[in-house]
Amino acid sequence: MLQLLTSQKINEIPFIFRGTGIRVYSIEEALYHVYHYWRESVDDFASAQMIAWVAEIGLIDISKKIKSIAEIESFTKRMLAFLRIIEYFDETELSNIKSELVTWESRVEWERLKDQADRLVSGAEPAKAIPLYTKALKLAQNSAMLNNMAIAYMRLGNYEKAASLLAKAHANEPENNSIILHYAESLILMGDYETAARTLASINSPKSAYLRGLMAYSQGDYPGALKWLESNPDFRASHKIADIYLEANQLDKALAALHPEDPAYHEKASEIYAAYGHARIPEAISHIKKAIELDKSTGAMKLRHLWAKLAKYYRNDYDWNRAAKAIENAMPPGTIAPPATLLEYARIKKGQGRTREYQAALGHVLDQLKEQYRF
Repeated sequence: MLQLLTSQKINEIPFIFRGTGIRVYSIEEALYHVYHYWRESVDDFASAQMIAWVAEIGLIDISKKIKSIAEIESFTKRMLAFLRIIEYFDETELSNIKSELVTWESRVEWERLKDQADRLVSGAEPAKAIPLYTKALKLAQNSAMLNNMAIAYMRLGNYEKAASLLAKAHANEPENNSIILHYAESLILMGDYETAARTLASINSPKSAYLRGLMAYSQGDYPGALKWLESNPDFRASHKIADIYLEANQLDKALAALHPEDPAYHEKASEIYAAYGHARIPEAISHIKKAIELDKSTGAMKLRHLWAKLAKYYRNDYDWNRAAKAIENAMPPGTIAPPATLLEYARIKKGQGRTREYQAALGHVLDQLKEQYRF
């Protein structure tokens, strides 16, 4: 069917779509382009540049409509509204593209939520990641997302929830070694050694040595744990070996178990020195300061967590002023501190004799724990 152009005069001003480099000279050409190259047009079809171009070619009313369309939150609704800006497509054509738009929008949204949640987990803020993963899972039951959400729960100490999520991920991808290892780890941490052993039996990977060592350690079999852990070059294995020697009051062996090239070397060394009481606190402080400087230079995203540890060591050394300054660095303005950091803040305020601030901080800790329990 022949259609009249919305603009009856020849227009010499082009609009250039950035995704394809194609020039169009009429609103009809723009609509045709967006319909057939909608993925490449997502940043252009309701942009300020499009609105200005449509006005420039004399279509003021349509320009105003596009400006209104740009405010629609849903991408699918925004795109369909743009394609209906004039009667260029029939409803059959729009119906054909709608399912593609909905699927694409859903995928983009859950990927955005997952990426944001992953960054929070990497930045030692797993509690903030849980609601984002929950929203994302409503859009797509993705195994990688189930795995990462389970890691967040493990960081929070909720091993049963982590195991439940990993069981689903494992059912979806039974050959995925990474999921198998995380599933076995969650089972070990929750004390289900029998199921963990069966799960590990299905995998032949050097990384499983750490988990076999962790399982032996969790059951009090330290010689068996050392056998597995010492066969594994994993830095986590060295940390667990250090824990075994620390429990045996062998500080030198605990420190010797660590690898200086381990990114977490100074943080773990600080924990070992701190475990030996007040006399070794200065060494703990020295190492955690080095960990903070290293984190600043590498952007490893653990900075607030490390400042909280420094605050704890200063508190253990009864240096209340430095402890207060360190905990402030762990709680920058505009952020929500995790329960462990708030609890450290409360202890410092109590030590400073600031009862009101101490009680308020404890209240915030309880509120956050209630929120975590809900998830």
